[in-house]
Amino acid sequence: MAQVGINTSNPNADAVLDLVSDNKGFLPPRIALTSTSLPSPLASHVAGMVVYNTSSINGLSPGLYINDGTKWGELNVISDTEGTVLTKVKYGGRNLDTNAYNKPTLKVPSMNLEFRFATTSGSTYLEVRLLSAPASDVTYYANELWFGNTTSGGKQSITFTTTNWSTWSRGFSNGIWNNSWGYQYQISTKDGVAPGSNDLLAGNFYGFNNYNNGAGADNETYVLAFEQY
Repeated sequence: MAQVGINTSNPNADAVLDLVSDNKGFLPPRIALTSTSLPSPLASHVAGMVVYNTSSINGLSPGLYINDGTKWGELNVISDTEGTVLTKVKYGGRNLDTNAYNKPTLKVPSMNLEFRFATTSGSTYLEVRLLSAPASDVTYYANELWFGNTTSGGKQSITFTTTNWSTWSRGFSNGIWNNSWGYQYQISTKDGVAPGSNDLLAGNFYGFNNYNNGAGADNETYVLAFEQY
């Protein structure tokens, strides 16, 4: 059979492994991670790898962690009344079209979103796209505020379709980010990430863009963070 079942002779057809029990749980490997950025004690980063971390060093805490292929992230439960999940990335130097935009992006799986700063022909933009194709059109709304040399904001929206979902959009950028600015967005969905689900999602997207702050094009700091409710 293509599927393996434990305590069942009829494993789910969509599962490689189907575990069945009325009074026992699943116990993943318990290992001591050393850092979110290092695979150790594993030999390499493997996307989808799940472990229970037992260490409390370098910002780690005991709990379930999943690997996205480049780093470890803690699995957290989102409650409507308490707790949030924070994803963030920081890097130095401009993300240039001439070097294939090789800087890290901020991935927010719970919202199916991916963000980056991209410098194209000398101008920097905030860009966003989906991580995976939607079943039908999905619209995201943003209340925008950015502040620095000037201050501006407004209400923005982007609709992703089954064909344009992987194309980087500047719909939230509201112009060119060729100054040192802090920014904050409240981003929400109209119908939920899964179209028609009515599982409305929201979160805060914030950080700073240090373009032309005097540090030099290779040393400017860029920060992107998303706090999911």
